[in-house]
Amino acid sequence: MKAITVIASPRMEGNCRKIVDSITEGINENNGENKIYYVDKIDIKPCQACGGCRNPEKPSKCVINDDFRKIMDEVEDADCFIFASPNYFGEINAQGHIFMDRFYSMTKNTSNQLKGNQKAVIVFTYGAPTGTYDEYINSRVKIFESIGLNVVEVMSVGGNKPSSGDSEDVYKKARDIGLNL
Repeated sequence: MKAITVIASPRMEGNCRKIVDSITEGINENNGENKIYYVDKIDIKPCQACGGCRNPEKPSKCVINDDFRKIMDEVEDADCFIFASPNYFGEINAQGHIFMDRFYSMTKNTSNQLKGNQKAVIVFTYGAPTGTYDEYINSRVKIFESIGLNVVEVMSVGGNKPSSGDSEDVYKKARDIGLNL
């Protein structure tokens, strides 16, 4: 099993990374691998709304030649895509928005939608009590489905966990997710 992960958190050892590490532990136990990217460490530009990806006469992948295309090409060849992002003020952070906005070039209205039925695991962390932003999170999940991903798990983790402590249940759930991919 091959997974590709994008972490949108600017904190390299923050809650998103801790949860992804537990998912990776489960993946590794099944002799799989997980390659991790941080939005802050890659070259990614925001969507320019140029329409190049929607040109009916000459359909193409996003015309912006940066790391987004490289990563999504890897996702196309992988079994699973994992995306982890913090919520700031009830919404996905800016890094997560920049990455997800580029999905515009891969929706069902383009020839670029993923066709391999890759699984997806979505992780959102936040400081409010767990469940506070689930309606918003579920609306974001639809964006992942719109590019052809099969979202199999969504982790909505509040209470500033795991950093706030007492997070064995979060780690166990994350590891189990990795084991069951």
